[in-house]
Amino acid sequence: MASDQSSNTSVSQFLSTLIPTLVIAVVFVLIFIFIRKTHKRVYEPRAIVKSLPDDIKPEEASTGLFSWLTYLLKRPETFIIQYAGADGYFFLRFLFEFCCICILGAIITWPILFPVNATNGNNNQPNSTVKGFDILTLSNIRNKWRTFAHVFLSWILFGAVIFLIYRELVYYTTFRHVLQTTPLYDSLLSSRTLMLTEIPTEKLTDDNLRGYFPSATNIWYGREYKELQKEVEERTKLAGKYEGALNKVLTKAVKLKNKCIKKSKPVPEPEDDLDKYLKDGKKRPTHRLKFLIGKKVDTLNYGAERLGELNKSVSKRQAEYATNTQLPAVFIEFPSQLELQKAYQAIPYNQDFKGVKRVTGVAPEDVIWPNLQLTPTKRKIQAVIANTILTLMIIFWCIPVAVVGAISNINFLTEKVPFLRFINNMPKVIMGVITGLLPSVALSILMSLVPPFIKYMGKKSGRITVQQINEYCQSWFFAFQVVNVFLAVALGSSAASVAQEIVKDPGQALQQLSQRFPPSVNFYFSYLCVQGLTISSGVLLQIVALILSHILGRILDSTPRAKWTRWNTLGQPDFSTLYPAFQLLTVIALAYSVIAPLILGFTAIAFALFYFAYIYTMVYVLRPSAADARGKNYVKSMFQLFTGLFLAQLWITAIFVFTKNWPCVALEGVIVVVTIIARMWMKRKFLTVVDAVPISAIKYAAGDTTYSYPMYDQGYKEIQTEGQNYWEGGNQLGAVGGEVHDQVLPYRNPGAGANTGVAPNALDGESSLTDAKAPFDHRGSDSSAVDTRVAHADNSEKPYGLESQGDKASNVDHSGRKDGPFQEQTSGDHEKGIAGVGNAAKGIAGAPGKGVSWLKIFFAPKTQTFDMIRNIMPSSYFNYVEYNPEFIRHAYSDPAVTDEEPHIWIARDPMGLSEIEKNKALKEGVDVTDENATFDDKGKLIFTGPPPTYEEAIRV
Repeated sequence: MASDQSSNTSVSQFLSTLIPTLVIAVVFVLIFIFIRKTHKRVYEPRAIVKSLPDDIKPEEASTGLFSWLTYLLKRPETFIIQYAGADGYFFLRFLFEFCCICILGAIITWPILFPVNATNGNNNQPNSTVKGFDILTLSNIRNKWRTFAHVFLSWILFGAVIFLIYRELVYYTTFRHVLQTTPLYDSLLSSRTLMLTEIPTEKLTDDNLRGYFPSATNIWYGREYKELQKEVEERTKLAGKYEGALNKVLTKAVKLKNKCIKKSKPVPEPEDDLDKYLKDGKKRPTHRLKFLIGKKVDTLNYGAERLGELNKSVSKRQAEYATNTQLPAVFIEFPSQLELQKAYQAIPYNQDFKGVKRVTGVAPEDVIWPNLQLTPTKRKIQAVIANTILTLMIIFWCIPVAVVGAISNINFLTEKVPFLRFINNMPKVIMGVITGLLPSVALSILMSLVPPFIKYMGKKSGRITVQQINEYCQSWFFAFQVVNVFLAVALGSSAASVAQEIVKDPGQALQQLSQRFPPSVNFYFSYLCVQGLTISSGVLLQIVALILSHILGRILDSTPRAKWTRWNTLGQPDFSTLYPAFQLLTVIALAYSVIAPLILGFTAIAFALFYFAYIYTMVYVLRPSAADARGKNYVKSMFQLFTGLFLAQLWITAIFVFTKNWPCVALEGVIVVVTIIARMWMKRKFLTVVDAVPISAIKYAAGDTTYSYPMYDQGYKEIQTEGQNYWEGGNQLGAVGGEVHDQVLPYRNPGAGANTGVAPNALDGESSLTDAKAPFDHRGSDSSAVDTRVAHADNSEKPYGLESQGDKASNVDHSGRKDGPFQEQTSGDHEKGIAGVGNAAKGIAGAPGKGVSWLKIFFAPKTQTFDMIRNIMPSSYFNYVEYNPEFIRHAYSDPAVTDEEPHIWIARDPMGLSEIEKNKALKEGVDVTDENATFDDKGKLIFTGPPPTYEEAIRV
C-alpha cells in the first residue's frame, strides 16, 4: 500500500486541479457571456462612459455569445494600437508571440523527444517511480547517449528563441521611432522637454544652460516647496472633509423631511434652518484637529474658516514660488523634438554633464517631485537600502514558498515523517487537491502581496518618474517570481521527493536529484491550469468589480464627486506587474522545454486563453495607462526572456554533470556561450536606440525627402555622430530672443518662420476613427476659442505643415457641419490650456510594403520598413494641437505651485439649505457650488453633470 501511495501521482494531481479549475472557468465565462450586456459599466465602460476622449472610445461590442472575440481577433494592428495604446499593444503582442514560441517549441521537440523519452525504460524498472507524465521527461532515460537528442534540439529551440527576441527588438525599435515621429507624439510637450537631475547647482543659471542649449525655449527649475506642499496637503484634506460633511447633513435633512411627509408628521420649521434637521444643532458634524488628542471643532464652521485662511496663505506662497531654493534638477523645453533629440543625444559626450541623469518623454504628472531634491549621494544610499531590503525579502520569502513546493510532493515525505502518514489513507482525489490545487492557489495569493511593497521601495529608492518606478517594479517582481515561484518551488519539490533516499545514501544525492528534477514539472502543470483557466476567465468576469459596483458605491459614495468619480474613472493596466506574472510562465516553459517538453503545450494553451481575455479587457474595459511608457516594458521583457534561456541551459547542464555525461556538458556549453554573446550584442545595439530617435528619421517623417530612415542599424551610428557634433556647432537653431527664467519664451517654428507664441502639442481624445471625414467631434458654443489648423503633406518646409498665423483662417470650419474636415472644439479645452488642434497627412510614399510577404518579414525583420510601420498607425496619431502660453508657463512646476483653490461640490436641496451654506462659505472666501447635483424623489444624492471646473486631461 505504501509503495503504491509513494508512486508518482502526476496524473491524478493534474486531474484533481484541472477538473475544479475547468468548472470554475466555464462558470465564469458563462456568467460573463450572459450578463455583459446588462452590466455595461463593468464590461464595456469604455463604450458608454461619456467623459472618455472619443479616440479611445470603441463602438459597443456585439451581442453574440462569442462574436465579441471573433470581432476582436479580426481587427488589424491599427485598431489595437488605437484603443489599447502602444503599451497595451505590445503587451498583447508579448502574449501572442510567446504562445507562438511554445507552439513552435512543441513542433520542434515533441516528434523527437516524446519517443526518445518514453521508450528507454526507466519506468519499467522494479520499484520505479517514473509513471504518468514522468514517462515523457528526461528522467525516464537510461541510456545517456540518447540525451544527445536533447542537446541538439536545445540548440535549435533556444536558437529560435534568440532569433525571435532579435526580430522583436528590431520591430520595436522601428515602431518606437515611427511612433515618436508621428505628429501626435512629435508635438507632445514631453517629447520636447529634457529633464536633467543630479546636475551641479552652479550650472543652474540661465546663462549657463543657454550656453549649452541655445535653442531652448523654456526652462523650469526644480525648487524646494516643503511649506507650500504642507499647506496644500492640509487644504486638500480639509476640503474633502468639509465637502463630505456638507453633503452628509444635506442628505440627512432631505431624508428627514421626506420621512416626515410620508408619515404625515410636521416638517422641521423653519425649513431653511439646517440646525432644525440636526436636533437643534446637537448633531452637527465635528472632528478633531489631531488624532485622538486634538481639539474638537465644528466641521462646517471650521472648514469654511480654515479653508479661507489656507486659500490666502497658499496663494501668497504660490506668487513667490520663484524665490524658493533651487534643487539639482531642471526641465528644459525645446521648440521641436528635433532640437530636443539633438541635445538628448549630446549629453553623454560632454564632460561637464558627467554623472547628470537625462530623461525625456516624461509628462509633469509622471514626475515624483519629492525625489527631485535628492543629491547623488542620498539617492545612492536610498537605492542601496531599498535593494538590500528587497533582496532580503526575496530570500526569506523562499521559506513559505518552499513549504508550498514541498506540499506538492508531500506523499514522498510521508514515509520519513511519521505524523504525515495519515495522508496515505486519503482518497486519490483529495490527495490530488492537496498536492495540486492547494499549492497553486496558495502561491498565487502569496505573490499578490509583493508588487505594492516593491513599488513603495521603488519610490524610496529615489526613482524620479512613474515610468522608472514601474521599470524598477518589473525588474524586482520578475526576480522575485523567478526565485520564489520557480527556483524555490522546483528545487524544494525535487529535494522533498528524494529526501528519504538522500538520508539513506548521501553519496547518491546528486544522482537522485537529477532524476527527480524533471518530474518537478508536475507542479507547474497544475499551476498553469490555475493560471490559464481561472485567471483568464477571472479577467473576463471581473467578479470583484461586479460585486463592488453594486455594493461599494452605495456604502462609500456619499458625495456627488465620489459618485461621479466612481462612474467616470476607469481602471488602467499595470504593466509593471502584468509582465512579470507572464514572464514567469515563459521562464517555466523554457526551463522545462527540453527536459519535460509537455510543458510547452500547456503553456501555449494558457497564453492563448490569456490573449483572448486581455484583448477584450484592453479594448472595452481598461483605458490606456496614463503613465505612457510607449511600449518600453516590452524591451525589458524581451531581455528577461534570456533568464528563461539561461535557466533552461543551467538545468540541462546540471543534469548532465550529475550523471557525469561530459560530452553533452561540452555540447550544451556551446549554446550557453552563444546565448551570452547574443544578449551582450543586443544590449549594446538596441538599448541605445530605444529612447533616442535618429535625426534623419524625424526629418524624413516631416517630409524632407533628402533624408531616409537608417534601417541598416536603426540609427545606432548616427545617434553617436549627432551627439558628438552637437558640441561642435550642431546645437545652433538660430536666434531665439528673450530671457529664460521660470517664464515662457515665444515658440518659434523653425519651418514656418512665424512667431506664434505657443508650442505645439497634442490632446488625448480629440479624434475618432469612427468617421474618417470628421476626425474631430468636440463641438462647443465658443468657436472663437479654437485655433484649429490643417497640415499639408507636401509642405516639406514646415514640420507636419505647421502654418503661420495667416494660414489658419482659411483652414478652420466653424460651421459645425458633420461632414466638415474638423469639428469645433469646446471652450473648456481652451481654458485648460489647449490653443488648437490640427491634422497632418498620414502617408509619406503612398502605400509602401505591398508585395512583401509575411514570411520574408518574419525571417528578415528589417524588410518591414519605416513606412510600412507608419501605415499601421491610427489616424488620430496624425493630429496635433497647441498649448496656450498660460499652460506652458507652469507646465513643469511642482503641482503645489499651480494647485487651485478647492471647489466644494454639494447637492441642491428643495429647502434651500445648500444656497445658505454657499453664501456662508463665500463670505470666508471659499467657493461652494450646487450645480449639476441634486436629490431624487427617494432622497438619494445624484449628479446630473461633471464637477465644477471639470476639464478633460491634457495629453502631455
